[in-house]
Amino acid sequence: MPPAVETYFASPGYDDSRAVEADQERLRAVPHLVDFLEAFPTPAVILNPSRQIVLHNGSFAATLPAGEHDLFLGLRPGDALGCINAADAPSGCGTGEPCRMCGAVLSILQAQTGERHVEECRITVAEEEGLRSLDYRVYAVPLTLDGRAYTILTLMDISDEKRRRILERIFFHDVLNTAGGLRSIAEVFRFVSEAEQEELIANLESLSNQLIEEIEAQRDLLAAEQHDLPVSETAVSTSDILEHIVALYRYNRIAEGRELRCINVAPDAVVVTDATLLARALGNLTKNALEATADGNAVTLSCGMSDDGGTIFSVHNPGVIPESVRLQMFQRSFSTKGPGRGLGTYSVRLLVERYLEGRVRFTSTAESGTRFEIHLPPKAVETIPQKEERQ
Repeated sequence: MPPAVETYFASPGYDDSRAVEADQERLRAVPHLVDFLEAFPTPAVILNPSRQIVLHNGSFAATLPAGEHDLFLGLRPGDALGCINAADAPSGCGTGEPCRMCGAVLSILQAQTGERHVEECRITVAEEEGLRSLDYRVYAVPLTLDGRAYTILTLMDISDEKRRRILERIFFHDVLNTAGGLRSIAEVFRFVSEAEQEELIANLESLSNQLIEEIEAQRDLLAAEQHDLPVSETAVSTSDILEHIVALYRYNRIAEGRELRCINVAPDAVVVTDATLLARALGNLTKNALEATADGNAVTLSCGMSDDGGTIFSVHNPGVIPESVRLQMFQRSFSTKGPGRGLGTYSVRLLVERYLEGRVRFTSTAESGTRFEIHLPPKAVETIPQKEERQ
């Protein structure tokens, strides 16, 4: 049997506790070094060649759960911060597949070559309330003492700055696009026949709903991040959910030249959930899929039952996600659409996993395309009579 993978990126080995303590004693003996580190207004640490924390300031300790300072001695930054990628990596922080795209790891490795480096870093941490996304500007500076190489690493929290900038740009981009569509229809309305006006009225209704949806989506996302989003569970038909999403995007500009299909293998099932939040999550996935799909191709929405009796909603498109994007999926400030775009998959996971008690997964291969799935738990599923019997 082949040996287990130890790392997908940076070196896996940790120095033992004696070596770490020796490094700490050596650094503490340097005049004014501890005071220098404490003078940083931002979290700061000094790392040994194995990227382990051997000294840190009070600001760094304040970003973590309460405890003794020595609790973090010998950990790597991602280990100490509670990064979910570090927790899943074969040998801790820096050794997982997503670590190849981590600004903190890249900065540390660059500093270890003797060059100071600055990167932006996105970290998702697991807390009692759920997952939390952090954005840092990371500075890494090499430090050599008695022939041994260390790295000074500082973390500037830019989470609020990034969130505000992204939300503003997304909001204005999407709302202006939809408002522009409304104006275009209004401008031609008086010049078309009565028969054509009927179709334009349907377009106006769809775009108006889309505009309201976009405004409410931004409001709900802000509330969700503040743990202040109310959840109202009702019984909703899986068919009604899918039909709502199709109607929402049928006349949207991003659907032009693309087919939007709907397949429901459980048409008579009901999900007990917050229908608005579920539709918001599915809508984001559908919008992303349409934007990623070339003209002439189709996006397919579907619903079925999972092996454990739960419900699976999925959104499929024929494209393939590049590895660099796949490794950063669900991070708040990451986007393939240019600066200030994104939040789509991040908001989906936030809503589904924090508020709907579900899970979000995705696969992407050249053979089968890209599929995002929302798994809702078995307790949320009931069976109802067919529609014609309920009318």
